[in-house]
Amino acid sequence: MRIGRVSSTEIAIPARAGLVWSVLTDLESYPAWNPFIRRAEGPRRLGARWRLELTLYGRAYRTLRVQVTCWEPGRRLTWRGGIPRPPLLIRTHDVRITETRQGVDLVQAQTFTGLLAPVLFPWLRTHTQARLAEMNAALRDEIARRTAETA
Repeated sequence: MRIGRVSSTEIAIPARAGLVWSVLTDLESYPAWNPFIRRAEGPRRLGARWRLELTLYGRAYRTLRVQVTCWEPGRRLTWRGGIPRPPLLIRTHDVRITETRQGVDLVQAQTFTGLLAPVLFPWLRTHTQARLAEMNAALRDEIARRTAETA
């Protein structure tokens, strides 16, 4: 087994895990709030295949086909995709939601494996960390917006 290279970000969100999960898995709303994943399509369940349209600086630049490999409502969502044969570059995206007294800690991480991972990781890490941090902040803001609407 090859060890992957990991890029991750973390944010505290003052909301319950169920609300964070509902926004995170509301794929249809991604175009309205998500600066990293402009569009996401697919069934919400373990083993589902999703189509993700990623952006770079506000422009669509890559469509990925991924498979949901972990689906634990309110706790964890993981998907995996890439170029599997030969194993050139595989990206595993993991989102973990941990309840705290103040709300939740949300950690997003991407692990890169494959033959090209060691070469591309310095560039991927810089860009991935920035995109994940933007997505975390946008998720926090969308949760605040939805909470304000229902108050």
